[in-house]
Amino acid sequence: MTQTYSEEELKKTAMPLELPILSDDEPGQPQGWLSAQWVLGYFVIGVIIVWLLSGFYEVGVGDVAVVERLGQYITTGHGHTRLFEPGLNYHLPWPIDKDYIIPLRQEHLLEVQDFDTSPASYLAIKKLWLREGRSLRVFDAIFDPYVITGDKNVLHVRIALQYRINNPVDYLTSVYQAPGAPPNAGRINLIRALAAHVLIRKIASATVDQALYSGKAELERRLYSGIRPNSGMQAPMNQLGLGIQVKKVLLEYVHWPAAVDSAFNQVLTARQKAAAEVQNALQQANHNTTVAQGQAQAILNRAESRANRVVQEATGQMQEFSAIYAQYRKNPRVISLKLLSDALSRVMGSVARVFIVQPRQRLVLTLPAPHRRIIMPTSPLGTAGSR
Repeated sequence: MTQTYSEEELKKTAMPLELPILSDDEPGQPQGWLSAQWVLGYFVIGVIIVWLLSGFYEVGVGDVAVVERLGQYITTGHGHTRLFEPGLNYHLPWPIDKDYIIPLRQEHLLEVQDFDTSPASYLAIKKLWLREGRSLRVFDAIFDPYVITGDKNVLHVRIALQYRINNPVDYLTSVYQAPGAPPNAGRINLIRALAAHVLIRKIASATVDQALYSGKAELERRLYSGIRPNSGMQAPMNQLGLGIQVKKVLLEYVHWPAAVDSAFNQVLTARQKAAAEVQNALQQANHNTTVAQGQAQAILNRAESRANRVVQEATGQMQEFSAIYAQYRKNPRVISLKLLSDALSRVMGSVARVFIVQPRQRLVLTLPAPHRRIIMPTSPLGTAGSR
């Protein structure tokens, strides 16, 4: 059954309905600053501002920056790669530009320990290897790296290489960096390989004693060779143009294999004993040398003293003879008698008895020794006489 309503009843029961007012410019769209278009526009503008601000970067003191734009480094007007100085700089945001900060004053330390693997690090693998019945010699050759000296001895070595970047462009362009690899991984591996190559060559020209004891400092100097850039660790770095400068090379660890530790200890004991004996011999030699030098000096002193005394006596006799000769030339007879008197005095002084023999007679007179001075005529030299 169909129910009918009048027009007045319909007006009373009808609900008020408000329809939105549509603008003439954008028919069918809502109006207001919170609309989706405005929100999206503000978001895009904000993203663009943040993207543009991401181009600012700061270069620290002692560092320089190199900017790569679309795969090419930014260059100067002369075609050289441009280096950006310390401070706040700006480049186009990524992915258009990319900056590389290169520390020039920082010294990098790299350890080369490929020839110093601790046996404890591969002990579990060694046990498994032996359990399977494999050769221990092959295992040691693989997992126990070493260097060989010039006299065919085996040593484990670890060195520390200290270097600094001196050419930022060469440092960035000399080694290919694989995508996704850690920063500078390829460059560090290359430097480590070059250092190991030089180490093998230098150790091969030294004896085991030089590498362990006496020539360790000399070996470090040959590895470094800072004065000669075409030798030592610096030579391959320059040949490949890595843009680094080696500052120092230290032999941190040099040791013989653990398997021959007892033999080396015996060698060390014998070496210490030999060194002690050599030291004792040197001390004894120094003592003997000191005593001999003292004796020689004493002999020289006595000889010089005697020589001086003889010279003085000869000088005195010469002066006395010169004086007598001068008087002799003035009065030869008196001086002759004076000399005869002095001679008789010297002779008669030691005579116990006097025998007088007359010519052509057999009678010999014996007289006691004279006790008085023999008086001779006076002379200009004074009274002559003697016992």
